[in-house]
Amino acid sequence: MRRRSQSFPIFTLAILWLVGWTLRVPVLATPPLATRVAESYGLEAMGIGALTMLPVVAIAFGAIPATLLIGRFGLKAAIIFGVLLMAVASTARGYAPSSLMLFAVSVLMGFGVALFQTALPAATRVWTPGHIALGNAVYLNGMMVGEVSGAGLTLPLVLPLAGEDWRMALFLWSVPILLISLAVTFVRAPKDTNTAPEAGVKDLASTASLPNWNDTRVWQFGLLLAGSVVLFFVINSYIGVILDARGEREALAWLLLLYNVTPLLASFVVLASPGWIGRRRPIAASAGLAVIGLALFTFLSGWASWLGALLTGFAASVELILLVSLPAVIAKGRAVTQLTAGMTLIGYGIAFPLPMIGGWFAEHLGWLEISLIPSLVFGVAVLILAGERRFPAYIWAR
Repeated sequence: MRRRSQSFPIFTLAILWLVGWTLRVPVLATPPLATRVAESYGLEAMGIGALTMLPVVAIAFGAIPATLLIGRFGLKAAIIFGVLLMAVASTARGYAPSSLMLFAVSVLMGFGVALFQTALPAATRVWTPGHIALGNAVYLNGMMVGEVSGAGLTLPLVLPLAGEDWRMALFLWSVPILLISLAVTFVRAPKDTNTAPEAGVKDLASTASLPNWNDTRVWQFGLLLAGSVVLFFVINSYIGVILDARGEREALAWLLLLYNVTPLLASFVVLASPGWIGRRRPIAASAGLAVIGLALFTFLSGWASWLGALLTGFAASVELILLVSLPAVIAKGRAVTQLTAGMTLIGYGIAFPLPMIGGWFAEHLGWLEISLIPSLVFGVAVLILAGERRFPAYIWAR
């Protein structure tokens, strides 16, 4: 039995990668289809921004209730149900009878993502106890490939397979996701984990694991996380309509593909530079480059603006990875969960209204690029915070 438990868990790692792949596919398959969806439901700029960002805010506010469901029903059930809910809700977006229902099922989709995204870190500890770090790396790599797949393959591959019907395209994306949820049922935890893998998971549901709002780090890092998230997603939200208005629609497919490859590239860069984790300068530098890139995309056109978008995608992703890695470096025990939950809620919560505010300005002022301005202003403010030397010294210990 011991020899079996110590064997390399290649099947489990493969399932973790596949589940990680599903995390971002339905969310990032939306921006390439945004103009088609807008035409079908009569959405304007603000509605297009909401379509992309509502699942993001659902991920933010769904993380804490997700811990309660995981503690009640267990890891595997939470992951299977979360993936199924995400897939079904994603398909339902194409058949919603009104824009209100479209937004409602988008929220449901985001909650499904929150449910199994919250469960995955614990799943790596239970399912691959001898390869915890590898398990985390595998599902995060799957998530980044999923970002590339959803954003980059929707227009050139999935939409033509769907006969140029955006509704059918969403359904086609859901088919492999449904199959992946079935594959999760075959995962088994090693038998020498005391056959009680859920015992430790139930601690996630305790009030001790809820965010400590008196911890200034929750707010400091939450705001920094918000900056990286909003700069990345605001371009994904409006890139289609902005390029269309500039007469650059022919660049949308390949630019979206390259844009959503940047997180994968960023992950390899951080992996090659582990000394960056826990240091202020890499976070401040990446935040600054992300702001510069968004400014280029906002105020220029043609290849210069495209390069600016790619710079933002890469730099914001580096910043995101460094920030997500911080809790494990600077906190211990339940404080890791508390800090992570608080950062996620603040970061993704703020990431929702800023693009919406920009979309409202764009509708009323008739200048589409202004949809990016509130996020750009916030990015500048966060850049000042990232360079603040009055942070407690232990936060930037290395």
